[in-house]
Amino acid sequence: MLKIFTTQLSGVFKKIDEQEDDTLEDCSRLLAQTITGNGTIHIKGFGELEGIASAITGSSESLPACVPYGENVVEAGDCILAFANKARDIEMEKLVAQAESEGISVVSVAAVEKGDEPIPNEEFHIDTKLLKPLVPGDDGERIGYPVFMLALYIYYALYFNTNEMLAEYDE
Repeated sequence: MLKIFTTQLSGVFKKIDEQEDDTLEDCSRLLAQTITGNGTIHIKGFGELEGIASAITGSSESLPACVPYGENVVEAGDCILAFANKARDIEMEKLVAQAESEGISVVSVAAVEKGDEPIPNEEFHIDTKLLKPLVPGDDGERIGYPVFMLALYIYYALYFNTNEMLAEYDE
């Protein structure tokens, strides 16, 4: 089963790399602009991704100016990096709508199901491509839904791109 899981997970990583490259670039640019403009990046996870904020902000590889959402007041010039299982997560949709009404940019990360078009925050939305568990079991049920691993993978893609942009800015 582990071999199947690893193969399937690698396939999802590859899809994200190939299909979300431009969006990752645009989102990284937004994060870099927030940092160079002395703004704050507020990290928020919904559902089983609630722990993503502490995983990111507590890491030695956290982007500058990252704080868990709710720790500080979100102000003009800040942005929010929000993670959920599905793009149609009601709580994330509320956060995006509220932030946009206040002129705050949001980078959202979640799986997009067919028929979800257009999704809220489409310009700065990264699709995790994870719609169901990866490994079929003997009983027909699927197991292995590594949404947290994919959220961290996408964070690291943003981290690498944003750091590159910040390095160019410093030159």
